[in-house]
Amino acid sequence: MRKLAILTLFALLAACKPAADKPVAGEDTVDAPPMPEAKADGPAAATTAISLDGEGLRFVDKNNGKTSLLAFGVPRAQAEEALARVAGKADDRSTNEECGAGPMEFTRFDAMTLNFQDGKFVGWFLGNENGASEYSTMSGIGIGTTRAKAKESVSIIDVEDSTLGEEFSIGSGDAVVGGMFAEPGEAAKIDALFAGANCFFR
Repeated sequence: MRKLAILTLFALLAACKPAADKPVAGEDTVDAPPMPEAKADGPAAATTAISLDGEGLRFVDKNNGKTSLLAFGVPRAQAEEALARVAGKADDRSTNEECGAGPMEFTRFDAMTLNFQDGKFVGWFLGNENGASEYSTMSGIGIGTTRAKAKESVSIIDVEDSTLGEEFSIGSGDAVVGGMFAEPGEAAKIDALFAGANCFFR
């Protein structure tokens, strides 16, 4: 996904940027604008959790633990409506005609982006942004989970020579959840998670 490549580039640039000089007494300083709060204010937000799944998104009833799968392949309107009931109103819609998997459309809800092709839900991408803490796998793995912690409940398979960075996968067959660590090592934290078709440039 081009957004991911841009974010990675910004991270690399930030790492190389020298520390800013301390402001001189008497100089005006400008504070950065506050980050917007994640919404998670849909009508079912209080009673429903969303679990990341290799086959789509799984909605979990907080009262009784029952789950239902929003599977890849459902119509776009159905997927958007289902997520909006928990996450609240979508932030934006966009299109990329140049994805490796073919032209793709996107609907973003805070940190979660739903991916569509030919009017069908085909993938999701969760970035390290406001609202990411609302999502995790059924085993509790989410953005910010360390490699060491994740390995306590699942097998982490590193993707060798990935152009995306410290890429890994969880699961097998059609139920794979992919992800990226922010850096190498056991203490590295998960910086992104995804499943299904995504707009990656490998």
